[in-house]
Amino acid sequence: MLSVALNERTMCEDFDLEQEILFYKIGTEGLVSFHGNNFSRKVQLSQSELKQLTRTKGYFAISSNCYINVSRIRSIGSGAISFGGDLTSSKILAVSRRNELKLKQLHQIS
Repeated sequence: MLSVALNERTMCEDFDLEQEILFYKIGTEGLVSFHGNNFSRKVQLSQSELKQLTRTKGYFAISSNCYINVSRIRSIGSGAISFGGDLTSSKILAVSRRNELKLKQLHQIS
């Protein structure tokens, strides 16, 4: 048998929230879906971990359950934000006009 030891990331602390995570979505019963450039990972978090996560600086709530990393935004416009250099390899999220304006202000500050 071939035994391969993988360095699986199962806890929120294993992620570098500033560098690796583009955005995350909070689901039911503490299930959080983290999205990076080349991965998406679902992690079950406790209520205290969720509170700590949603209070993390550098993230902006674009909806009641979706938080984006402001420092990783590459472009904002036309009701969408992009996290990559070009449209073919980037992740894109739709945002309301109100949130788009707020994000433009935050993005200029940071």
